Amino acid sequence: MKKLIAISVVFALVAGAAFAVDVTGTVFGKGTLIQGDTGKDDAGNSNKATAGGQMKRVRLDGAGEAGDGEFGGYIRYQSDGDFGGDTKAPGVDSVYAWWKPMDQFKLIIGKNSDAFWGKEGVTGWGFNQVPYDCGIAQNPGVWYGWGMKDDGITADGSTPYIGGAYMHNRYTFYEGWSISGTGVEITPTDMIGINLAIPFSSGLSNDDITNPDKKPANQAAYVYKAAQAQLDIKMDFGNIAISYDGGYRNSRIIGSAGAIYVYYGGSFGDLGLDVGFSYHLTGDAELGQSEKGFPIGVGLGVKYVTDSFGVKFRTTVALAGDKEGPASDFKYINASVLPFFNVSDNMAAFVNVGIGMVMAHDKALAGEDSVMGWYFNPYLRVGAEWGPSFYFGVNAHSDGVKKGDAKVTEWEVPIALVVSF
Repeated sequence: MKKLIAISVVFALVAGAAFAVDVTGTVFGKGTLIQGDTGKDDAGNSNKATAGGQMKRVRLDGAGEAGDGEFGGYIRYQSDGDFGGDTKAPGVDSVYAWWKPMDQFKLIIGKNSDAFWGKEGVTGWGFNQVPYDCGIAQNPGVWYGWGMKDDGITADGSTPYIGGAYMHNRYTFYEGWSISGTGVEITPTDMIGINLAIPFSSGLSNDDITNPDKKPANQAAYVYKAAQAQLDIKMDFGNIAISYDGGYRNSRIIGSAGAIYVYYGGSFGDLGLDVGFSYHLTGDAELGQSEKGFPIGVGLGVKYVTDSFGVKFRTTVALAGDKEGPASDFKYINASVLPFFNVSDNMAAFVNVGIGMVMAHDKALAGEDSVMGWYFNPYLRVGAEWGPSFYFGVNAHSDGVKKGDAKVTEWEVPIALVVSF
């Protein structure tokens, strides 16, 4: 942590000599008062409850402009972990520079983990927002699976959710450009935006991602196949966007087949609406891709807010899988609802509930036709929505998959503090 602060101070001093810099930070601290599950150990005894906590995230952000705003830059240092055990070392989470020689053109080089040009609305991070970042509202087994190895990418086979890929909203809604690369924003009018980006490499790195012919991930042919493109149209009745992702969310390997996303988002008084559709292109077996899978994703997000009450709803479906494909004609559907109430000027209560179902061909789920996961996650916020705040919650969830002879429910009682400066 001392290194993180020292590096950030040096950055602020050096950057400040070139142009005015705003330095901000956020600390996300989570304490787990008690947690456990209904599973049993190898001897058949119930697992013991535990307690603990972690600093979910620590961020320092710096941003500034020079040349009357024609040039600018942004950098974020972030650390995830518990700062006492398995800690992710502080590092550059986002960094990019931009140049805008005219109002109609902007060049961007770098990486933004929050993503440019995302079209998710209330269906992604916007559903729980800050409570997700601090660990109060994370719902494994329904909105995404824990079934991934430590790299966060490879499915470990522990759940039928295939590492969360098809249950995740980003199978249907375009997350945006969030990996290192070069991008341009072209805005011939206020209504029309044309966004293009190519990655620095088409895989995770030039060293560990290669195709069967051992060609590097930064070979131009693969880099351009992994490009992203978007036509963004803003009308009086809402926002329409058509996006193409050549190789990030839908597949992180060289020569990804890519996916096309269509989005509509609009506001009608107190009501907000997000509609998404995705079509995932057929893969190339010679590049290690699945030739058959789930080409179609469909999703809906709704938000209704008044002065004292609000509710959010989201659902996605992945379907049209081939029974001869790798997942045996599974169909995925999930739905989450989040009513929230303003108890006072400084307090709000949320009731976060969701279910997810996987349906299979010929009882492919360990002899079952379907598996249903669920979560129940009420929480309370004290403080402003975007200011310093305290959270208290309860989270119980199950992915519906048998561990041994029974399904397991995991639960916890967390608290969290979120402070920005």
